[in-house]
Amino acid sequence: MIELRAENGWILAGPLSPLRLLPAVVAGLILALPVQAKPRGGAPGVPVGHFVPVATYQVSGEVAEIVDATPDGKYLIYTDSGTDGVGEVGVVDITDPTDPKEVATVELEGEPTCVAITPDGKYALIGIYQGSLLVIDLATDAQTTIDLGGQPDSVAVSPDGRYAAIAIENERDEDVNDGEMPQNPPGWLTIVDLVGQPSAWTLRKVILEGLGRFPSDPEPEFVSIRANNIAAVTLQENNYIALVDLVPLSGNLIGGFSAGTTTHLADLTDDGVISFTDLLTDSRLEPDAIGWTPRGNLVTANEGDYDLDADFVGGRNFTIFAPDGTLLFDSGPELELAAAAAGYYDDGRSDSKGTEPEGIEIARYLNHTFLFVGMERADAVAVYRLDGNESRPRFVQVLGTGDRPEGLLAIPQRGLFISANEGDGTISIFQGRPGNP
Repeated sequence: MIELRAENGWILAGPLSPLRLLPAVVAGLILALPVQAKPRGGAPGVPVGHFVPVATYQVSGEVAEIVDATPDGKYLIYTDSGTDGVGEVGVVDITDPTDPKEVATVELEGEPTCVAITPDGKYALIGIYQGSLLVIDLATDAQTTIDLGGQPDSVAVSPDGRYAAIAIENERDEDVNDGEMPQNPPGWLTIVDLVGQPSAWTLRKVILEGLGRFPSDPEPEFVSIRANNIAAVTLQENNYIALVDLVPLSGNLIGGFSAGTTTHLADLTDDGVISFTDLLTDSRLEPDAIGWTPRGNLVTANEGDYDLDADFVGGRNFTIFAPDGTLLFDSGPELELAAAAAGYYDDGRSDSKGTEPEGIEIARYLNHTFLFVGMERADAVAVYRLDGNESRPRFVQVLGTGDRPEGLLAIPQRGLFISANEGDGTISIFQGRPGNP
């Protein structure tokens, strides 16, 4: 049996290209989606204390990786990287969240890596691995391709709809020198000024070299934008977080800090026995996803990714930082203990980054601010509340998802939470309920 102690200490007791429309759709994009220009942070309708699964949807393609929603929360757009350089994005109608229906797919010339919808619901911005940004007008189906000059891995749109920020990773080639860093070309952050029609949008480049373990090879991984137009960017292999002001005439790196290390109990042995009695010592966090809290702090999912001489690299945890880098909270073994208690821990991953925390989503529902932490190798998402003191998140529950949850999405105005599951091409839909689980 595993349970949470006050102040989040654990007590361990006992063992452990052309548009292709599906039949349901008539012509035009993605149906000229009938959305309302209402931010997803708007007031939701019902109190939420916990979440229950209401549907699992198998997409028509191969993969469901990253997902976003129209502002009214009734349509999902997900990315499918496909095979042989040909991918697609799909549209799923969740007007009835218990009965999702895929209504359209758009075949792409390239592999989509990320998607974000503007707050007014007008455009979908899709990063294409081969080096471009595809912009789809959701009302007219007009498509505009913008050359990025590098490989996008994450895109975010500012809450005011004024800017997009794109992490150009330019990821290393694992077949070159066994994937050892640094490798050229270096990545950077691209700021897109979303003024006028997409053909008139302008791009600004923010250099991220000189930071972290490999100063010439930043490899930015994930980007999140706060309401004041400050972007936080994870440089995963560099174990570093950069802060960038997106406003014109600034558009510059304004801060950053090392993510540091963690030491805590873990199961480090693939031996068929789940036992959190080993010590993970001074392990670099190497965060993947990052998100801003309502109070302006940062939460990271510490997956780990790079080390040529250690299998255990990666925090297997999540952390909360102040924007100056002060550590406010380290979850330690909590995620893996919670996964084990709920029956989702895979001992076969014990000697290789454990549950691999990868995704972060933070959203204010009617009565609580929820933090969702995706655990890629546990096929699960841990749910916390961030009410009051953000350095003391309160554990709520573990949600079982499809295989390898990659994209996490909160839809607070409808009391919903979504995960896109890369491993089996499913989308998991959860609905909020009052009270405790």
